[in-house]
Amino acid sequence: AVSMPKDNIERAIKKGAGDLDGDNYEEIIYEGMGPAGTAFMVEILTDNRNRTAPEVRKIFEVCGGNMGVSGCAAWMFDRKGLIVLPTEQPTEDGGTRNLEEDELMELALEAGADDVREGGEVFEVICEVDAYNDVCAAVEAAGLKPESQSLTYLAKDDVAVGAEAAKQVLKLMEKLDDHDDVQNVSSNFSIDDAVLAEIEA
Repeated sequence: AVSMPKDNIERAIKKGAGDLDGDNYEEIIYEGMGPAGTAFMVEILTDNRNRTAPEVRKIFEVCGGNMGVSGCAAWMFDRKGLIVLPTEQPTEDGGTRNLEEDELMELALEAGADDVREGGEVFEVICEVDAYNDVCAAVEAAGLKPESQSLTYLAKDDVAVGAEAAKQVLKLMEKLDDHDDVQNVSSNFSIDDAVLAEIEA
């Protein structure tokens, strides 16, 4: 439900059960700056930070950015709970129905959420970390099916990027996502539909 690779799930289960044969896994946040003043928060789970740090640093450098010191990007983000729900929801009889914004807003705010945003074919429910479990439980109790739900870093302000920078930041996101130790990547870039159409042409 949170788009996490199967290997990461199995590794996390083994870590919790103490079955990692003495491997000491640690969670680390790497911060970095990408092209055109974009900022990145990279959540890591690794058994060897001396291996992972240079690899992540290299990814930033190859894609026109640089990995920075702790705090260089974090001030641009808030740690939040994010639940993404498709507007088209399954029904008990096997059909589908349209989820109304007012319905979701009432449910989410009553459970402690901060905001509900519409984004095309999905709604985004945003909440404080302390309210995350309550909001997830309320969504489940209402019979709604999230597309994803996670604790993540949400940008306070977006940085719009042009076509050339967009190609670089998308490449950087892809390479970071592909790294085995990377659990989640958050960034503050935004790409206009016209720019997206231009780079996909």
